[in-house]
Amino acid sequence: MFITRVQSSKCKEKKEMVKVVVGEESQVKLAENRLSKSGVPCQVGLVIGNLSGKLDRGFIFDLIPTPLNDNGEPACSIIGGAKDDQKKASKGKSLPQSSALFIDKDWLAEHARQVGRMLVGGMKVVGIYVWTNESSFKNSTITLCQAAKAVAEAAPLLEVDWDERLLVHIGYSPLRWTCRNCSLASNITSGNLRPCDFKMGKILSTRQAFRCTYDFDLRLPIYQGSSSKRLVDILHHGISIHAKELKGAKALIDGKLANEDEQFDLGGVHDVEFLLPFMEDKYLEAKKRLQVF
Repeated sequence: MFITRVQSSKCKEKKEMVKVVVGEESQVKLAENRLSKSGVPCQVGLVIGNLSGKLDRGFIFDLIPTPLNDNGEPACSIIGGAKDDQKKASKGKSLPQSSALFIDKDWLAEHARQVGRMLVGGMKVVGIYVWTNESSFKNSTITLCQAAKAVAEAAPLLEVDWDERLLVHIGYSPLRWTCRNCSLASNITSGNLRPCDFKMGKILSTRQAFRCTYDFDLRLPIYQGSSSKRLVDILHHGISIHAKELKGAKALIDGKLANEDEQFDLGGVHDVEFLLPFMEDKYLEAKKRLQVF
């Protein structure tokens, strides 16, 4: 059984540029207080939310800091500045204009991959955030775009055709939030970043919960003495076919055939059932019993 919070939408959204980003006020304020008290000159992490092509909006549910790597080092650091950058940052002083950010893109991407697998439906890794001063941010736009692209490749948005991610900058001295669209084009330049409006609101209370239990019996042919395919490849292929069939299923929500334009009452949990066509077991079709085990 899984519980997922989503908005009513089509399974495949048309790609549009996000013009407005709304952050969950309670979580944004918690992140702001955490960063302000941390005393660190910079930090990078993941933006959790979703993107709506219909509304041309992005929604931010939470910000998750990327932990220290296996060597105990942070995923983000300031380079090219004075040695006492951290002391200056903790005292609210400006850092040198020549300072820039170093980001461990591989570690950030691995963090995105693991978090993306744990999120419930309707919540995705939609970008990255960075806590740093204004000059370091301006000197690191290409680095940040490369980091956002690495995160997008590690945690893709499978349900939407979207070639952009959000880049949230929380600056200090003065404390200020800004948000940008980061294009994932192969040729990354400073022009890949475009500003978008950022505001706070209460959006988690508008999410809806859907509960679905789906049981299935998956049998796959594994040939004796065959070394041409690994077991993991056979399993991945079989599951991918099953997933395609599942995408074509009809859904009953609270016993009624789902309509993508239908609105549901807020509060409570809606039960979902899948309707699949009767199909023959194509995985074992024309296979002899001696060929599989």
